[in-house]
Amino acid sequence: MPETVARTRASAQKKKPARRRRLRRRLFLFSLFMLLMIGGAAGAVYWKIDQTLDTVTQPQDDFAPLASNTDPTYHSDKPLSFIILGRDTRPETGTMNTDVMIVAVANPETKKVTMVSLPRDTRVKIPGYRDYHKINAVYANGEAERRQAERNNQTPTEDGISLTKKTLTELLGIPIQHYVAVDFEGFKAVIDELGGIEVNVDRKLVYDDPTDGTHINLEPGLQLLNGEQALGYVRHRHDNRGTKYFSTDFDRNRRQQEVIRAVVDKTTSLDGLTKIFKIMDVGAKHIHTDLSKEQIKGLAYDFKGFNSSSLVTLDNGAYWKGGYTYLPRENLNAIRTALQTEMGLSGSVVAQLNDSPVLESAEETVTVSSKPRKKSTTATVETAAPATPPAKPKPSAETPSKPAPVETEPQPETGAAPPPDIIPPATGQEGTPSSNPVPAPATGTTPPPDIAPPGSSQQQEATTVDPSGKPISSS
Repeated sequence: MPETVARTRASAQKKKPARRRRLRRRLFLFSLFMLLMIGGAAGAVYWKIDQTLDTVTQPQDDFAPLASNTDPTYHSDKPLSFIILGRDTRPETGTMNTDVMIVAVANPETKKVTMVSLPRDTRVKIPGYRDYHKINAVYANGEAERRQAERNNQTPTEDGISLTKKTLTELLGIPIQHYVAVDFEGFKAVIDELGGIEVNVDRKLVYDDPTDGTHINLEPGLQLLNGEQALGYVRHRHDNRGTKYFSTDFDRNRRQQEVIRAVVDKTTSLDGLTKIFKIMDVGAKHIHTDLSKEQIKGLAYDFKGFNSSSLVTLDNGAYWKGGYTYLPRENLNAIRTALQTEMGLSGSVVAQLNDSPVLESAEETVTVSSKPRKKSTTATVETAAPATPPAKPKPSAETPSKPAPVETEPQPETGAAPPPDIIPPATGQEGTPSSNPVPAPATGTTPPPDIAPPGSSQQQEATTVDPSGKPISSS
């Protein structure tokens, strides 16, 4: 009996190390399996991101800007400037105008993005062109130059992106280094993939235009908007109920910024991150940029905690008069100062500034001519390089091969009432904008009776800076 017990104990002692070895082996295999799974998932994410960036950063058949000479290297201690362009690529419109233009500066050190919306009808001087133009036609004019050069079997020296960058460099006094272009279809698709965005609609908006498929019908109040509704919200200009209900440039700029904030917050939420693959698929089809893959990855890393509170929007104070939208001088100067400070260019001169969006007190109201204007042979200013004042344009007879500048749309004659999409601000005297950033109706009528009451606890407030540098709310 004692011998049996001894043998049993000896056998049990031998089995214990064997069980421990099997347990350790299983734990090792399980750990290896989990590491392979995690590594495979991380590899898949990395591959997906890399594939998306390859598509986004490569020229497309319908959108192939000239080669950029900007530095593709990312520097975590240097800010980047870029223009965000919203393009209407719907086939029924046949337009190349960029009705959404937002200049932004991303500063990796402060983790802030400072941006300003430029109204579509802002009066500008295009480098090398005669007379004034609306800012939303700059891209179209550059593309007309490119296409004419290609038809003549010449190498294009200008296109929509390069001309837009040059025009904005002279306007704002900072080099516009890069662009990000988004078409309307991509805007809608991204928001739909996110499951919609929550927006506090300021008032009832109703407009139908079957010629381009526009149908807007929004009630006031906090609500979830799908892609089509969000596009209608930011594009609303005319209204079925009459001029009293039309949206101003101020309204549209504020709504653009509001929607950008909502998209940023939704994308960086847990729900948005679970849909990141689908969002990348949509973005690859509808977003184009000349930012390099290295720069995009660098920005993504440095701004990994980015949300809408990191956005600073500058008040442009825009108002309409005589066919154009103008910016008060104090607002334009404040915008230039803020952007130059973010770029680290305070006191530097990167271009000969032009004040074309400012309506001088002694200046007669300028209306938009419906006659085409020829581009001169004057050399244009290179982005980020010191510039000299442009030479006098030569007579149009000397430049018969140049394309006629693209007109945006038929414009009112001198003395005509404002177009229904823009309403001038309240003025103390003729041509002097009020300090109130919200334009008042030109006809003297009271505001629409359907404006949603303020004070919703869920409504997002924008960090907006007035010309004095004091934050104001844009909601």
